[in-house]
Amino acid sequence: MLRELVLTNRIRETVYVLGAGFSKGCGYPLTRDLLPQVWERLKAKDQKSLLKIIQFHHPNFILNDAKSFPLIEQLLTEMKVNADLYDGSRRYAGNFKEEQLQETRSALLTTIAQWFHELYQSARKTPWLKDFVNIVNEQNAAVITFNWDLLLDHELLGEEIQSQHYGLLDELPKVGPLILKPHGSLNWYSTEELNRARPEKRRVLFEWKTPSDAIELFIPPRAIKSRTSRNYSPLLVPPTYIKDFDKPIFRHLWKQTTEVLSTARKIVFIGYSLPADDLQAKFILRCGFHNQREGLIGPRGRTPATGDATVQVINPDKDVASRIQTIANRGVVVSTVASYAEEWVAKFKAESNFL
Repeated sequence: MLRELVLTNRIRETVYVLGAGFSKGCGYPLTRDLLPQVWERLKAKDQKSLLKIIQFHHPNFILNDAKSFPLIEQLLTEMKVNADLYDGSRRYAGNFKEEQLQETRSALLTTIAQWFHELYQSARKTPWLKDFVNIVNEQNAAVITFNWDLLLDHELLGEEIQSQHYGLLDELPKVGPLILKPHGSLNWYSTEELNRARPEKRRVLFEWKTPSDAIELFIPPRAIKSRTSRNYSPLLVPPTYIKDFDKPIFRHLWKQTTEVLSTARKIVFIGYSLPADDLQAKFILRCGFHNQREGLIGPRGRTPATGDATVQVINPDKDVASRIQTIANRGVVVSTVASYAEEWVAKFKAESNFL
């Protein structure tokens, strides 16, 4: 009887945790390559402003040397610190105004988002992507992705996207597509942001009492720049060392992410490296591993524990398994089973006779 109860407590048997390395296999840049690759896409005035900012924080920066570019997480964090301490670092405003700092940051993030939308059409044609989606569907697996892109949204959900597919209802579905995106998505917008868009082109995903916190999406997804040249601002958590998850949707998603991890039988990390600065993700992952042994916290105490999940890593960086090992439960073996997603998909198909 207890065994039956434990099994019913599982939300999904298999959970895939995806990072930038997964999308890299479909043509998207890795986070470390973002800044030098997006540079030429910036408008001249934004390049000029960003150059001043980078040269201030990094006096040895050389524009024509890609290796001298700072990581985008570092730069965006430095820009935030710059803005937070703008008034506290000077008696007078000077030539470089705080508004210019904020405008440059916004231009950088908007350009990245536009670029990712442009990559979408070719990236979705990646041959092994459909095979991966078929594996997820066959396993009735959950996907937790820290990527903004829409690759899996389109392949798994098509245009029949409902709130439960993103884990945005109170209860998590135990069957059907489930994609949790705790860093946001290129097709998520606040209701306030879409107030001038045609109602038949949008759908409510996350209801909230204030329009700035309620979330909608476009059906089908569209570029963030409209035909009338209006830029929409998607709901994204920028890659910084100081991430902001205060919006209600993010607090809801982290809770759902914890629950999915807490009852998994198998967790597969694909292209996710558990960076040292991503403390929120590290905390939530640790909560999941902890609850596998202790049980989820419920209204009447903890539910029966489902036990340790097996943990696999797909990453060319051999140190990733060691980093994940530090937050897994004692005795759990974290094994690297492949270097790249396409390699793992081919191996999975060959070993399981998967069609």
